[in-house]
Amino acid sequence: MKTTSMLVVAAMVLAASGAAMAQSVYTHSHHRVPEGQLEAAAEWYNRVFGGEPGEIGPGPGVRYHNGFVGSMPNEGMAGDGAESVIDHIGISVPDVRVAVEVIREIGGEIRTGPQEGVTAALISHVTDPWGGRFELLEDPVYTGVNHIHLYAADADAMKDWFLEVFGGEYNEERGRGRFHTILYDDVWVHVTQTAEDDQRMGSRYRATDHIGFRVPSLDEFRAKLLTSGYEPYLERPNPPRADLMFLEGPEGLHIEMTEPVRSR
Repeated sequence: MKTTSMLVVAAMVLAASGAAMAQSVYTHSHHRVPEGQLEAAAEWYNRVFGGEPGEIGPGPGVRYHNGFVGSMPNEGMAGDGAESVIDHIGISVPDVRVAVEVIREIGGEIRTGPQEGVTAALISHVTDPWGGRFELLEDPVYTGVNHIHLYAADADAMKDWFLEVFGGEYNEERGRGRFHTILYDDVWVHVTQTAEDDQRMGSRYRATDHIGFRVPSLDEFRAKLLTSGYEPYLERPNPPRADLMFLEGPEGLHIEMTEPVRSR
């Protein structure tokens, strides 16, 4: 009986540890905008995407119930988002056609007009005036920030890395054979295999510089990350609410990790 009880306790500990690692929650995307235009970018996000405007840091943006789209200084370095491993950020809006008309009024590029999508009935791919790429889509279930879409030279390896390091729920059917889909709370990560002539670059210093996740413990996350063959290049406190970690993962994917700090 004692041995059985010890095994049960050990199993519960392991399960709890696995559950903690599975609690990776998407938090944000940060987009590089030239100095003096950060407020204009936040206003553009608000008018096109909706969301709650506000100062988020290091620049203003818009916040949703499941993350935010934020601006950060360009510093003269942001490259074309079309060449990045982060292809676009998907935002669920009430009416894609209305959002597209707003872009026609205030500026931006409509790369594809409203059309049927893979995961939503109506979508449109657009680019903001500063090079950030977004997909507008109507999804009544996954509202706010809907997905992050990555284009990778090895989509299978990128998918496996996310599942190993961040956990998540893999859904083979949602992408209809077009791309991988992994759910983090209520935000999806999509991964598409690039064509041989589509050479993507790391996202750091590009129009969409990085995406962010929150985990219960950066120490536990660091151990997972190191096991996967990658390591953080910067760790620092972000008083008074969090500690931060920055890393470049497979194919140069730039990621910011956050651990909430409650009290010390």
